Amino acid sequence: MSFITRTKRYISLMGIIISAVAVALAGCSGDIQLPISEDDLNQTKCNAQYQSDCPESYRGKFFTGITTNYAYGKAFYRATQYKDGLEHGYSFSTLNNQLNETAWYKAGKLDGKQISYHFSTTGKPQWVRLYQAGVKTEHWLYDEQGVILSYKRFEGGKEVESISYEKGREWRLYYFVEGEKRQRHKDYYASGQLESNSEFIYADYKKLNEKTYYRSGRLRSKFNFDRATNTGIFETYGSDGKRRSEQHYGYNPLNTRHGVQLTFCGENGQVDSIEHYNMGVEDGEFAKYHCNGQLQNKRTYANGVVIDKQIKTYDENGLVVFIDKLDGKGKVTQKSYYDDESAKWVTYSTTD
Repeated sequence: MSFITRTKRYISLMGIIISAVAVALAGCSGDIQLPISEDDLNQTKCNAQYQSDCPESYRGKFFTGITTNYAYGKAFYRATQYKDGLEHGYSFSTLNNQLNETAWYKAGKLDGKQISYHFSTTGKPQWVRLYQAGVKTEHWLYDEQGVILSYKRFEGGKEVESISYEKGREWRLYYFVEGEKRQRHKDYYASGQLESNSEFIYADYKKLNEKTYYRSGRLRSKFNFDRATNTGIFETYGSDGKRRSEQHYGYNPLNTRHGVQLTFCGENGQVDSIEHYNMGVEDGEFAKYHCNGQLQNKRTYANGVVIDKQIKTYDENGLVVFIDKLDGKGKVTQKSYYDDESAKWVTYSTTD
């Protein structure tokens, strides 16, 4: 049941409630205690920090019953339940005969939901606050059509979680994990389908994880950062759901390629390339493969320089089709290829 529907029922029943409470509060003399004007209450003195927190009295006794109040030429109306001089139970107010606010109290403190309404337009909730013994624990904000705009959660009087919404969908989230403030971003296609979901450290905006999606809803990519090793893994997927690549990163301080880098054949998922980096610099074996698993070529780097003296390239059947000779410092000095027409190897120098 919606807040507005439930609250309208409360108001429609308020006349019955007022009468029932008045009868139930009849004293030993049998006199029925009718609702009284809030102006007839008297503030007592007590040891509370604020005088307004002290119990209200009526005719020399702590008041128990219902008070009513009019203001702005009777345009504003409020009814509140009391027990032992303190607000206790249900309270509601109207403005120009439209529901303005509802709240629950316990022993003088807000306890439960307090709701404010778009009374001058749609009548739907404008905001909802949840209290426990006078302490606000949650807060929701809505537009005039009842679509949620934001949410906040509190612990010990401090905000520990915050969510902003776009068209009723989670958009920007702020929260704490083991004392560390984080933020999560969610973006959407025009259709409403989730496009990306990312988590960051709030202080330095370092990305901790992310997933992106195709319009179909299939996973497009995912990223995870390992704080223990200060490294990250980024994987991509095709629209058919097959994995396309796996990239490893290090941070120094920005992310850069570090460790093994893999790509996969779209036909069957076989590895079609392997590369190795050391903080952005080529270092180790670089190999390419045909989709049938046959090696195409490979070379070895040391601190960004190819150290091979010879690199062979193979076709899908394992036959050599190209040969490059190098000086061991990354420079190609001679190239050879097999000429099918003459059925001979052709060799030429690249230094001439």
